[in-house]
Amino acid sequence: MFADERMTAMSLSDGSALPKGLGRDYAFHSPPATEGIFHPKIILQLGRDGGRAFISSANATAAGLAGNAEVVLEIPCDDEDTPERDIVRSVWRYLNSLVSTETSPARDSLRWASERSPWLEGPATAPLRDLEDGSAIAFLHAPGGLAITDQFVALVGEAKVQKLIVISPYWDANLTALSDLSRRLSPKRIILPIDSRRHEFPVDATFAKTPTIVELDWPARRFTHAKIMVAMTSRHDHVLVGSANCTTAALGRPGRPGNNAEACIYRRLPRGAATRALELDRWIDADPIPLADLDPPEAAPQIPLKAFDACRPGKFELDNGVLSWRPPSHRVEEGEVHLLDHVGLPLAIIPSGTFERNGDVRTVLVDRPVQGRLTFARVVWGETVSTTTYVSHRQVLRERRKEVATGGVARALAAFTDGSDFDLWMHQAFETLVRADFSQEEAETKLTAARPRPRRSEAVADQPLALSYEEFTEARPGANHAGNHGGNSLAGTYGDSVRAFLNLLSGRDGAPVEVEEDDGWLDVDDESDETDQELTAAASEASQPSAELIIAPPVDARLYERHVLAYAEGLEEDEEPLGSSDVLRLRFWILFLLYKARCQDLPQGLECSSETRSWPRFLVRILVAFFCGRSPAITRLMVAREYTAMPLDFLECWVTILWALDVIESHIPNNRKNQQFLKYIPQLRRRIVALLGLTPTELVGEAASDVRDGLDRSIGLRLGLAPAVAL
Repeated sequence: MFADERMTAMSLSDGSALPKGLGRDYAFHSPPATEGIFHPKIILQLGRDGGRAFISSANATAAGLAGNAEVVLEIPCDDEDTPERDIVRSVWRYLNSLVSTETSPARDSLRWASERSPWLEGPATAPLRDLEDGSAIAFLHAPGGLAITDQFVALVGEAKVQKLIVISPYWDANLTALSDLSRRLSPKRIILPIDSRRHEFPVDATFAKTPTIVELDWPARRFTHAKIMVAMTSRHDHVLVGSANCTTAALGRPGRPGNNAEACIYRRLPRGAATRALELDRWIDADPIPLADLDPPEAAPQIPLKAFDACRPGKFELDNGVLSWRPPSHRVEEGEVHLLDHVGLPLAIIPSGTFERNGDVRTVLVDRPVQGRLTFARVVWGETVSTTTYVSHRQVLRERRKEVATGGVARALAAFTDGSDFDLWMHQAFETLVRADFSQEEAETKLTAARPRPRRSEAVADQPLALSYEEFTEARPGANHAGNHGGNSLAGTYGDSVRAFLNLLSGRDGAPVEVEEDDGWLDVDDESDETDQELTAAASEASQPSAELIIAPPVDARLYERHVLAYAEGLEEDEEPLGSSDVLRLRFWILFLLYKARCQDLPQGLECSSETRSWPRFLVRILVAFFCGRSPAITRLMVAREYTAMPLDFLECWVTILWALDVIESHIPNNRKNQQFLKYIPQLRRRIVALLGLTPTELVGEAASDVRDGLDRSIGLRLGLAPAVAL
């Protein structure tokens, strides 16, 4: 939700009940404060095949949405090339321009939406678009270069204006904006519908004697808040509706934009169309009201924007246990940050000097008991107490950003959410969900947040937000404040449901685990190309038949072999960038093999040996495809720059791999038949650990221990490993 930071502060500090879901279910984004106010009223709904924009005069308040007299214009579109789609795109571009490209919850949300609405991409078109019915439409906004009044006058053009009707709840004290419009459009008649009993029209202004005042006669339970402007010519009705009052702050002056941010829709309609739609006859034909018959104007209380601006505490964000604080630029002295719960009660006080400084951002690790309850914050500088602000829980916002599944996607999702067994056919459901997370027809061309890869036909040239996995492991700190993992890069995708299923299968509940620092370290050596070739050769023996292998009915291990080899060969032959879905796919196949090693439909299981169709051989074949060779798949893995620690879903996969290698070593009989295969396992482990570049806390910290303990309790017991053997 876009909102003026000062108005948000006023709402959170007026003594009313604080909103419980703010920061977790939804968040505010406040564009930089200006002399004016952030005043657009836009609702934008986006889907894979279309969307719609509502441009209105209504604030997101109970009065605005369900009480006041307001005006709203809806613009629906599909993904076809239409003028309506161009307008919705323009609205999208406007909102997108209000958010910095720096990582933030708002940028997360916009990126998530754009990835699922590829039809939003495309070049900007001319502001005015002709519609099939002969009318025209344009989206006028500020900031945006020209003043809204300049744009409106240009769209009316040289046609002589016969009547100008203006409805506005607020006016300039001297009617400057109205007099400017009158001078530039030269209407023969100006009609102002005014509520004679309750208004803010400046009756003492010099220009107030020029227009015709008529009774508004627009029943509303609360207040007439609509903003409408209609310039009638001999051929057209030129209509402007939206957020802009008839003030210079909103409309601007000739050649000079207004101070406010505004959003309006212009419509050019056939003569009389606006009269019928808005029932303008009641005002055109109404009897004039003398200025003397108007009640004195009711001066609205001034909003103390400067006072709220002076008391802003800055912005707070919690992500994986680290509280980030961006103090207001005008505050440089030291103070105290007060952390509050959902009703505003204190949880902790942190001296500002405790925060580590990194440019404009300060960070501090928050105690785990406080993290779950932290909702609001304020800052105390000496005798000055800031207004209350909310804390964005970035990872929670990511995880609650879900897309409703329908049709085949819903059926595929049910495979992982209805408690089904782990069967081979589920890999097809997995692929359906991965494809559904990103449009196949128009994939996002920028890899973001370790997301799934785009199609081969798409260029991946501009990569300002992504690093290769090797660059990521080299660039990040040795261990971040939160411990040994970053956020879940699958949050907000259908793939996250697959991850939750795999976590349950692994004896875990899928919840993020906060961790502490650990000084342990596993010393690793890099491997040479010769070792890679040996590992590849050893693993490739899985494709060679073995006369000694006997499989009891009804097991058909050849089916498993075909799928495993197809997956492994695909990894080796592909050249496309990889993302989080590919890491999840790797974990999917490893856990599938471990799970099917001993199960009801395979009474004797896949043999735990070095034989061709044994589960250890299948598993090693996959790992060699991902980590070995001259150009292993992991070198194509991309991670977003925003991650300073290993994404949690990545870490879950890496630990599962290392656990599986431990099980192979401890579980396969160390006899002559298996020795040739077993001697490669330590080399493979060293190779994998070297490429993963895990920090000490990532290797042996609490998050990794949680994964291993879960695997011991679930897959380990399923494989018949004694607790002392399960590693």
